[in-house]
Amino acid sequence: MKNKFSPIYSTVMATMLSMGSYSAFADVDDVRANLSKLNLPAGFAIDIYAEVPGARQMTLGTTGTVFVGTRDNSVYAVVDKNKDHTADYIVTMMDDMNVANGVAMHDGYLYVAEQNRITRYAAPDFDLKLPFKQMREVIYDSLPDKFHHGWRYLTFGPDEKLYVTVGAPCNICAPEGIEASIIRMNADGSEVETFAKGIRNSVGMDFQPNTGTLYFTDNGVDMMGDDIPHGELNAAPKADMHFGFPFYAGGKERHQDWQNKQPDQQVTYPELELQAHSANLGFKFYTGQQFPSEYQHDAIIAQHGSWNRNSPVGYQLIRVTFDQNNSVSGHEIFIDGWLNNGEMWGRPTDVLQMPDGSLLVSDDYNDVIYRISYGEQKTSITNTGTLTELSMPESVISHPDGRVFITEIGGFGTNGDGKVTQVNPDGSRQTLTDGLNDPKGMDLFNNQLYVADVNQVIRIDLNGDKTIIANANDFPSKAVFLNDIEIDGNGNVYISDSGDDNGKYGAIYKIATDGQITEVFGELSGIKRPNGLLMDGPNKLLVADFGTGDLFQLTLAPEVQLIHLNSGFGGADGLVRDSDGLLYISDWANGKVWQLTDAKATPQLITHGHQSAADIALSVDGKSILMPDMKAGKLVPLAIK
Repeated sequence: MKNKFSPIYSTVMATMLSMGSYSAFADVDDVRANLSKLNLPAGFAIDIYAEVPGARQMTLGTTGTVFVGTRDNSVYAVVDKNKDHTADYIVTMMDDMNVANGVAMHDGYLYVAEQNRITRYAAPDFDLKLPFKQMREVIYDSLPDKFHHGWRYLTFGPDEKLYVTVGAPCNICAPEGIEASIIRMNADGSEVETFAKGIRNSVGMDFQPNTGTLYFTDNGVDMMGDDIPHGELNAAPKADMHFGFPFYAGGKERHQDWQNKQPDQQVTYPELELQAHSANLGFKFYTGQQFPSEYQHDAIIAQHGSWNRNSPVGYQLIRVTFDQNNSVSGHEIFIDGWLNNGEMWGRPTDVLQMPDGSLLVSDDYNDVIYRISYGEQKTSITNTGTLTELSMPESVISHPDGRVFITEIGGFGTNGDGKVTQVNPDGSRQTLTDGLNDPKGMDLFNNQLYVADVNQVIRIDLNGDKTIIANANDFPSKAVFLNDIEIDGNGNVYISDSGDDNGKYGAIYKIATDGQITEVFGELSGIKRPNGLLMDGPNKLLVADFGTGDLFQLTLAPEVQLIHLNSGFGGADGLVRDSDGLLYISDWANGKVWQLTDAKATPQLITHGHQSAADIALSVDGKSILMPDMKAGKLVPLAIK
């Protein structure tokens, strides 16, 4: 359920290896050791998320899989199955591509821009073992097949169209056809048009959140000097704009061969001029909630670094700030240190925002992807021992910064006396929010708690402000005993309803990111009293049956399927995995917690003799299971490492 971890089973790895998966390990320890050389703003942290050969552009799938393009022949899928912010395995999806730099996800399709064409692949999030080479659909095959600046970049716009950068195949020259432009097309490759012209070599695009304006980086002409021409960040609020190349070499600088030639339309100058030769590539506007509020709607740009300057520059991330009118107000270094005393050891390439608000940054020199987070100092309350004097504690969850949150029911069946308690790393506690009814299961997503409260679902921010996101009348069936909550990597919220004592109205509901509520599994469907939920891979849930003590796997798509996995867990309640992939199940009725090496394995009893082992979670350091003993009014840490 919370702080969940899933195993990398040998059978899974064997399957991945047989289909060409690749996981690099060479020199990664050196890269990790070098992270201490990076200069980060206070409160930020960086670590290695994945090792991916030649990692360039990244895009996010609906289940949290990160798809990665390269300037080589391969496209990779990076899977963090246990959601511990470190990749568990890398899958080679294709290895026969022609400079497969650009990747984008849209409506279930993965789009890949090669040097000469754009292809797409259906349903990669559904199954990474699909025969993607055989499924390949070419939607556009008229890109200039020239290697110089032939690494394309992709993004989808608010208009649902696919935008593609097409570099000039030269240092400076007269472009032909669609060269030196950004083109756009429908998702099926139809109605191709030139959206913007005069763009020498853009390898980064994103749409501004508030305005829908396309912003893109562009790299200036080489061999004109160390400090000219400037790199560019441009804005294209409409189609048919011209951004200067080759008449302008970068910014307002003119190349001697083009200084007396004029374009046939007005030139739009950059919104921001950047250090010459710093090679500004991928970037993203920040819209997450994890970073401090002042970062909201600013942009983070990856500067790949110079290759032909007397003194190297770049090799860093910069932050571009915007004012209240959504205009550029300045820029500053966000993270540097990949360049030390004139020697570089890393080259940031692209930026991707994750659902939890962290950022991924690819590095095609070190063959890694970094993860940048804020406020995730990993401390633990487990050294404070058992917490007592809690009022019917039902669920617990650990925050990465060391805080622990506990739902306290109060008087069972009494409205208004329930609350969420915050326990700090030093063991001190305070009420985060109160006025709840009988709060039970909870999960944490994007720095907000989601709590099941009898017949409603409440979202609580970390200041204690609460919002009802689903009340009793919003559910397709009668909400009777909402019990547990699990959130997938895309923000979809799953809620179990244990129904009445006989299982009437038992169900599992889904609250989609647009707020739509559907019943994905209902009464009389095979689970008597659904309780604990745990994501078990894309579109799969483990479900604990409080009524029978059975454990099930529920497949949600493409069709709902139920598989019985195990039994004998009494009043089966909470589910969690640790960092080694071991599964834990609590037995509320008999005060026990079980450990399983696999969902179908023989359970091993790790603790007993408690009054009521409720909804368990993993401590942030991964060394303990946190178990609310509901009737005893305690939170008990159970050492597992």
